[in-house]
Amino acid sequence: MRAHFLLLLSIFCLGTGYSFAQTTPPAPTGTIKGIVRDTVHNYVLKAATVSIYKADNTVINYQLSNNYGEFKFSNLPIDKPLRLDISNVGYQTIQKNITIPKGQTLLDLKNVIINPQDVNLQEVTVTVPPISYNNDTLEINAIAFKLDTNATVEDLLKKVPNITVWGDGIITVNGREVKQLTVNGKQFFGGDNKIALQNIPKNALEKIQIFNTADRDKPLDSNLVANLKLKKGKDRSYFGKISAGYGTDKHYQFDGNLNFSTPKLQLSVIGASNDINKIPNDINTLIRNSTYKGVGTSVEYQSDFRQTGLNKGNVAGAQMTYNFTPDSKDWNNKSSLTADYYFKNLESSNIGDSQTITTIADNNQLYANSSTTSSNTSDRHRFNSIYNYYKKSHRLDLSESFNTERGDNNNSSVRSAQNNAGQLTSTNNSMGQSNYTNTDFTFRASYNYQNYNNWKQRFKSLNASYDVSMNNRNNDRTEITAFRDLLNSANNRDFNRKYQTDSKNLSQTMNLGLTNLKSIFFGNANLSGFDAEITGRLALTNNEEHNFIEDFVNGSYLQNNYLSNNLKTNVTDFTPGISLSKTFSKNLSNRYYKSLNIKITAAQQFINQDNTSDRSFQNLKRAYRNFVPVISVNASNYQTGTYQENLNLSYRTQVKIPTIYQLAPLTDSTNLYNLQRGNLNLREELNRSININFYHYDMKSKNTLNFNINGSAGIVDNAIVDSTFIDEQNRRTVYLTNANGNRYANLSGNIRKSFKLKTSELQLGFNTSFNFSKNPTYTNTLFNFSNNFSTNNSLQTTYTYKDKLGLEASQGIATSVAKQSALGTAYKNITLTTSFSGNYNFTKKFSLSSNINFNNNNPSVGETINFAIWNANATYRFTKGNNAEVKFSALDLLRQNRSVFNYASVNSFTTSTKNVLQQYFMVTLSYYPRKFGANTTKK
Repeated sequence: MRAHFLLLLSIFCLGTGYSFAQTTPPAPTGTIKGIVRDTVHNYVLKAATVSIYKADNTVINYQLSNNYGEFKFSNLPIDKPLRLDISNVGYQTIQKNITIPKGQTLLDLKNVIINPQDVNLQEVTVTVPPISYNNDTLEINAIAFKLDTNATVEDLLKKVPNITVWGDGIITVNGREVKQLTVNGKQFFGGDNKIALQNIPKNALEKIQIFNTADRDKPLDSNLVANLKLKKGKDRSYFGKISAGYGTDKHYQFDGNLNFSTPKLQLSVIGASNDINKIPNDINTLIRNSTYKGVGTSVEYQSDFRQTGLNKGNVAGAQMTYNFTPDSKDWNNKSSLTADYYFKNLESSNIGDSQTITTIADNNQLYANSSTTSSNTSDRHRFNSIYNYYKKSHRLDLSESFNTERGDNNNSSVRSAQNNAGQLTSTNNSMGQSNYTNTDFTFRASYNYQNYNNWKQRFKSLNASYDVSMNNRNNDRTEITAFRDLLNSANNRDFNRKYQTDSKNLSQTMNLGLTNLKSIFFGNANLSGFDAEITGRLALTNNEEHNFIEDFVNGSYLQNNYLSNNLKTNVTDFTPGISLSKTFSKNLSNRYYKSLNIKITAAQQFINQDNTSDRSFQNLKRAYRNFVPVISVNASNYQTGTYQENLNLSYRTQVKIPTIYQLAPLTDSTNLYNLQRGNLNLREELNRSININFYHYDMKSKNTLNFNINGSAGIVDNAIVDSTFIDEQNRRTVYLTNANGNRYANLSGNIRKSFKLKTSELQLGFNTSFNFSKNPTYTNTLFNFSNNFSTNNSLQTTYTYKDKLGLEASQGIATSVAKQSALGTAYKNITLTTSFSGNYNFTKKFSLSSNINFNNNNPSVGETINFAIWNANATYRFTKGNNAEVKFSALDLLRQNRSVFNYASVNSFTTSTKNVLQQYFMVTLSYYPRKFGANTTKK
């Protein structure tokens, strides 16, 4: 009862705040329109900046005149003094004091005359227009927008009518997504939009520059870039967060990050420690969820109640970016080095139970129950670095990643099986202990040359790359197993086995592409839009595995001569290809641009596999030869100022060869419920697929609609599938074989729609995916098709009112169906997830936020599970700059969190539960150091 009262109180607080904001009836509004005209040259002016101001010089709205010189402003106050400013490059700025008369809703200014600039006339600039054009760059001037002294760049962007900042940090301008956000022309702390938008003060910003840059990989396309140009001296800064919290049940959390920036160097230092399932997987996850602006309705970085087990984690790290060319303003003249180090220590304990129903024939089912416990500890170190060098037509990218991990695991399980009559047939109890050391190193070098601007040069493009990866795996483990056959004691087995496994892998891949052969052989001849390309790919893989296995026999461990083995595998994969393409295009200046590109690639894949082993039956050599063509079609339709559409359609063939572990494995008998066998007659899989991608960008000034669709469908010939034999004790022996008839189809997409209202904004999003597969299998020699169909759909809506209220709601539904044609069985599962979150700022210092998730899991077998996770936070900011914060958090208020998993395989359905984090309360103190620019000298 107390929990339900708290829930109603939280909703009431958020709701009353919103209702209070809406009690005042809206004042009547009017519209102003007109046409910008140059009478000297007798034509209308398009792309002129038209702005409306209040009497106190506060900007109300702005726009650019359209292709016919027209402008139109709605929702303007009636009988209030206003000022209209019109400016354009090469023209004098005109200012008109206007008022919409009382009793009227439309003021038509007809033709508004603007005169050319007199180069000899020295003028004094009175106001700065909120928006202007500088060549091909759209500039938004920060000084024209009056905001709170603590406002951030995100607050500014939300005031700009044609720009939308989505909840996930994506920015769209006239419906088109900004692909890159930079600060003074450089990537800002990893390139995550939220880090820049929610930390940089609006008062440190001079202007926002929005422009197109060429797509280096697709010369005919362009990417939209937004650059935040800071005021002089504001490019030296620091910001971050330091936080500590303590709660009930001795729960704790500490996290912090400090970030420093100069024109050449960006440096971040982070650290975190907690026992509440808040473990960031990388440095930027912590930084973007520790912004000065605050997370609002975002729940990305809070206790993960979906994570299984009880977990304690400690992380630390640092990252830096050094710009060797800080003053360069050209996108193709840059050089930078980025490096980061990340350490993660994790301790976890897990307890789980599962129940499985397996169908082996009509009206014949087997039942299995399992209980497991495990504890794990691990230490992981990761070091990454990237070097980028752009110089005119040349681009060089070097990157490396080094990872090392040490850990240990202790586990135990109790398993039992029952037949169709409910009779207990077998048990299998096991205990295990292991420790491991893993080391991974990857390196990539890529070089790209493009020189399409020099028409005299025949050689215009070259792509080359080299990738190498090395990894070592060292694992020592002990498995103790006791299997009991309750129908025939002669089948009882006991194992006490030690494993020492050392493996090494070296993989190298080289790619070379010589594009634009047309210009090499025929110069600038058009050839009706035809072109050609030569490509080559060479992959070399070397694996070594050393296994030393011992069994406990008569009081001591003795070597297992069958499982102890040394194995080497070398694979060479070479794929040369040649492509022929043709491009069609049509355009009308300032109206539209349409293009169609058709590309056909003929390629032959040569794969050689060589296996050498201490076991003679694993000494295998295989050769595979396959024709792997690719056909692609790309169509684009760009309608200036209206919408942009792009369609990609492709057909390809991919080959997957059987591994030595599928051809001739060494069968380990300790797990009698799942014995793996091989098949020397396996052939390679051939996957023939059709893939489609379509996106639509709405470029209207407001209420934009954007969507994209991705899909694929394919047929797999010679699919490598299981042929399983299951006995009455539920022991499985799995052989592998080739089978035809494998089919699959996948479709996914999303839709985004935004509505910008007078003082608020509504965002809608819908994500969907459909997956179908038809998989052939054998069960006790019975051929069967498993038809699997799953869907995942979610609808999200976000509403913001001024800087007071933020609401977010989502509804998700996931379904899965697995039908066995030969067995006459069907397993179904439906999962419903409903979530609400809200944040209300009662003042600029005090806010209340809450989120609740309702979960419903309804399987066709077993009980229906319902539970809700409700969290609430009360936050108070203090100090002059709102840099200090105290937060009270109540998590899992209803104490209902449960971890339930339902999943279907070829002929079985499993329901499992695991231990999870549950209710706790916590008080957290935080401080947000933030400074952009040097101290101002007082005079």
